[in-house]
Parts: sequence; C-alpha cells; structure tokens
Amino acid sequence: MSGRRSSASDQTRARLLDLWSSDEAFGRPLGCVATSFTFDAEFFEEQCLARFLSIQSHPNETAKAYLIEREEKLAQSFACVLVDSTHTDADRSLRWHMLPVRLPGGGILHAKLTLLVWENFIRVLIGSANLTEPAYRRNQEVMAVLEFDPKGNAAPELLRECIAFLHRVRGYAPGIDRTDSGPQAALTDFLSSVERRARSLPPADRDDAECVLIPLVPGGDTVIQQLDARWVGTRPDHAWILSPFFDEETRAGATAETFAALLTTRGERWLSFAGPGRTLPDGTVQIDAPAVLKQSPHPSLQHAFSIVEQRIEIEGKQEDRPLHAKSIWLQRDDRALYMLGSSNFTAAGLGLHPRHNIELNLAYIIRDRGSRFGKLCAQSWPQENELDDIEGVQFLGGSPDSADNLDAPPLPAAFGLALFCLDKHGARLELEIGAGAPPVFEILSKEHGWLMNNQGWADSGSPPTVVLPWDTKRPPSSLDVRWHDDAQREWSAPWVVNVADPSALPPPDELGSLSLAELIEILTSARPLHEVVLRILQRRESQKQPGKAIEVDPHKRVDTSQFLLRRMRRVAQALEGMRERMQQPVSSLDALRWRLRGPIGPFALAKRLAAEDPEGAAFMIAEVAATLRSVAWRPLGTLNKHAIGLEVSEITRSLQELAHQAAAPPSLAAYVAASFEELLS
Repeated sequence: MSGRRSSASDQTRARLLDLWSSDEAFGRPLGCVATSFTFDAEFFEEQCLARFLSIQSHPNETAKAYLIEREEKLAQSFACVLVDSTHTDADRSLRWHMLPVRLPGGGILHAKLTLLVWENFIRVLIGSANLTEPAYRRNQEVMAVLEFDPKGNAAPELLRECIAFLHRVRGYAPGIDRTDSGPQAALTDFLSSVERRARSLPPADRDDAECVLIPLVPGGDTVIQQLDARWVGTRPDHAWILSPFFDEETRAGATAETFAALLTTRGERWLSFAGPGRTLPDGTVQIDAPAVLKQSPHPSLQHAFSIVEQRIEIEGKQEDRPLHAKSIWLQRDDRALYMLGSSNFTAAGLGLHPRHNIELNLAYIIRDRGSRFGKLCAQSWPQENELDDIEGVQFLGGSPDSADNLDAPPLPAAFGLALFCLDKHGARLELEIGAGAPPVFEILSKEHGWLMNNQGWADSGSPPTVVLPWDTKRPPSSLDVRWHDDAQREWSAPWVVNVADPSALPPPDELGSLSLAELIEILTSARPLHEVVLRILQRRESQKQPGKAIEVDPHKRVDTSQFLLRRMRRVAQALEGMRERMQQPVSSLDALRWRLRGPIGPFALAKRLAAEDPEGAAFMIAEVAATLRSVAWRPLGTLNKHAIGLEVSEITRSLQELAHQAAAPPSLAAYVAASFEELLS
C-alpha cells in the first residue's frame, strides 16, 4: 500500500480555477456547459465565467466596467449550467442559461462535468468539485482534465461520450420538447457543433493507459458493474476507497459487501477505506465512517482504514481543507484501475439504491503502475495516515444517503419551463404548469409581487402554458412559488426563468443611453468596449461637477464637430469600425443577433442617426445598410453563411423601414429607396 503513495509535497497540485483560463493559441471562447449538485451563481459568474471569457474588470473594483464587459462577452459566447433542482440559484445574469434537473422518483444530479470550448481547443473537466467557492478554493478535490485539439490528446470518443451524457442529463430538465427557442434549443445547437468537431479530431496519443467514462444514469449499469466490465484479467486483490461520505450502518455494510465482489475470491484480499478524520489533542483518533465497516463479511477479506486530515500544511501554513474527493483504486501486481469523479461510496453514488443519483466518473486502466503516468495517478491521491490498529479508533458513522437527505422539498415537477419572451408580440412570461400542480399554490416575483395562484389558473381552464404580460424593463431571473403539501405545510422554492432569445434582452443602462457622438466614439476606438464606455461615463460625471472652468478662447468654444463634412467623416469612420466589429468570428445565432441589434450594432447606430441627425438620417441609414452588406462574415460552430444572410436581410429591411420614416427631399428619398432595393435584391 505505501508503495503506491507519495508524500504531499510530491503531489501534483493545481488551482482548479486556472483550468477555466485559456491560452492565446486557444482562440476565442465559444461556449461552456457544466453540471453541478450544489451551485453558487455569483461564484460561477465572477470567477469561472470571468476566466473563461477573459474578463479583465472586477465587480468589486469597477462595477460598471465589469457589467459592460460581461454583457458584451456573454453575448458572444454560450453558457449553460445544469443544476440539481434542489440547489438552483435565484439571482443571476440572464445572459447565461440555468436548467434545473429533477430525476423521476428521486435521486439527485450529482455529476460534476464541465465542457469548455474555444475556437481551437476543447477542455473537459470531470471530478468531485461542485461549482461553489468552497469546492474550488478550500476543499480537497480531485479533477481529471481531458484536452482536445487538432494535434490530438485524449481519445475523441471520450468527448462524444461526454456530449451524449449531457444530452441524457438535459432530458430531465424542463423545456426538452421545445425546439424553436429557449435554453434547450440553444444547448442542442451548441452540443451539436462540438460533436461535429469531435468527429474530425485525431485519435488519442497515449499508449500506456486507457481512459473510459463511468457514468451512472437511470436505467444504466451500476458503477460496480462497469468497473467489473473494465477490469481485464485475473481479478484485483487490493482495493482502496476514498470517500468523504458513507452510508449509515446497515446499508454501508451491504454496499461494502457488494463492492467486494470485484475482488478475487482466491487468496488474501484487501479493502481499504480512507475517509475524513482527525487526531484529538488527547491522542484519540476519529474517522467519519460507520463502525460496521470494521467487520469483514469473509475470512479472507481484510478491511483496513486510513484517515485524511482536514487541517493540512500548505506553503508553511496550517489551513482547513475539508475532504471532498472521491476515488477508487483497484490493483493486482503491476496493473491498476483508478476511478475518480463524483461517486461517493454510498448506495446512491454507486447505483445500488433504487433512487440512485446521476453521477459521472472517469477511470484510467493502467497497464504498468511503475510508468510515469501510473505514478502521476498515484500522486493525485491525498496524503493519508494508515491506522495500523483500529482498537480505540472512534468511528463516527456515515452520512444520510443523498437520495434521502433533503431538508425541504424541491419545486414540484408540475412547474416546468419558465421562459421570458420579447418579440413582436411584446414582453411576456410563458409558464408551463402541469396537471399535477399542488391544489394550493401562488406565484410571486420581486418586481411585481403577486402574479397568480391556483384559483386563477383553474379559472382560466388550467392551461399547460400560462402567458403573463411583463411591463417591467428588466425581466426576472427567477420567480417564487409557494405551495401547500398534503399535510397543509407551506413550502417555497425558486422557479428559474430563462430567456427565449438572449439577444432581445435590454442592455445595461450605461449602454442603452449612449448618444450618437458617444456611439461613434466607441465604434472608432480600438480600445475594448468597457474601457471606452467607462471613459464616457467618467466624462459625463466630470461635466456635472460644479465649478468647472469656463473656456474663454472663442475658437475653442465653437463646436465644429457638427459641421457637415466633419460629421460625414466621423460617421464614415464609425461605419468602418462597425464593419471591423461585425467581421470578428461569430459562433451562434444569438451572438449574431446581438451584434446586429445590440447597443453598439448597426440598428442602434441607425436609430441614433434618425433621432439626432434627422436631416441626413435617410442617407446615413442607407450607408449603414450598405456597410453591413459588405461585411466578410466569419461563422463558427453551427452558424453558417446562409443563416447569417437571412439575419442580415431581416435587419436590412428594418433599416429600410427606419430610413423610410426619416424626412428627406424627393431626390434623396428616391436614391435611398433605390439603394435598399439593390441591397435586398
């Protein structure tokens, strides 16, 4: 056993958040998808997404710049998190999707998979860490990293299996049948684009180990069955279990006995359990595991125990580091199988519980433990203290099974997809409510307060989709549902709201109130958007301050910026800047629509021209349309030039209508009409 271990100082350690960051060679971030059990939306936005999108500003230092930069970069990239329905977060940016996952009959989404996609690189993270600050910054976690690029690395079939797993998980989230718009449709398109890339990747470049996924899904094989199928040759004679959680007494014994069937039935065999533990000042040793594990069900099977200290020394300092990693190591002679991921050593985590979890693990089949790769795998195991004598060790018991351990009921399954829509029919909420809704419920929002209840739903005929007009500028990120159970106890839970078309979301106030001059300043600047807008906002504030010096030079007091030739030159420069922005690679329909109709796009520029320069607006808007038609588009992902052409034609017609509304002399109006006729032909 000790030969497989390494000291803590020799182990390979990494900051998990660094895995979200890119290299210059990766290209632009295209999108990310993640699954998590517990979840912190603020941490995900400000730490994970910020690194993935290379957001430079910080919300605690320059809040306005951060909001603007986040708005722009999220509008250009896809992001979706699938979260267990008991841990959805009520407040977040609607620029990214959150899908609550509920398993029929019980169980939880416990898998932790992250898919990060850039132009030239794909990274997959599989491990034990939830998307929370403790997981990424304090706990002892384990994470496998799979990387894919045109030069090859991990096996492409692993990437395809991860995509298939995500498709399986999203099947338990609301809106799966809605293919026209919304988070599920966007997720389908994104995963399809990654799957196409996976088919063109070269084969794996490793020959000293095989890597396989060990998923646990409803109706699938248990983790133990999959491990048994993956082991080749004479059965292992040693197994090490690392788990922060175990079942309670009776079930823990049954789980251990079922797992022991993986081992050989000939000769001596060992099953070693490593769990959280501590040594008290009086020398007493405690381990967070049930006492029933001390008893082996077979004379030839030896049980051994180790504790993982949760207060460890890092860079010369003692720090609290709770154990949250989960791993299994099977071994015989020089061969080993090392599984890491989300499965605790519980019935629900291994698939032995009738209401088991959704889990995801990754197993390395190591042909030679002495190889460099085999040693690296061994080094990822945390430092442990083996208990040579368990006499006097205090076994503090296991934790309740996660399938049974809910403090409060989640949102009833009858409340399906909650979608905010903004289109030609106006702003509204579309709420799916099924026939199994509680007999007594009410729905509220922070913005409007009470929205509806069971009586109003029944009076309207109990429709499967309730449509509520929304007249507030900002849509809600969640609603609050309150209901009574059969015992007349009142419960409440957030109902996550997603957006049908993120490109239709209103921009931040700082971007929605730009003047024509400010918009032209942005389009003609080579600086990042958030820096230019922050400079504009600071200039606005300085102009409001009393006591500002009055310019006495008569020449400097004359504003020449509005002279016709200067104005034409400034607009021409803005159009060229707009063209350059449009020609940056674009990866999705939502991103394209944001560019076209967003706060610094051609439609925004045309509207400011119509409002502030009515005399020349018709001509200028025609020039905007002509510039748009000359853009050399660079589509990525599922987006193609045909889809781009349809969107460009649609916005050109919108520009035509705007130009038609602007007053113009007959000759100019005829020129503008002819220009648009040619552009739309």
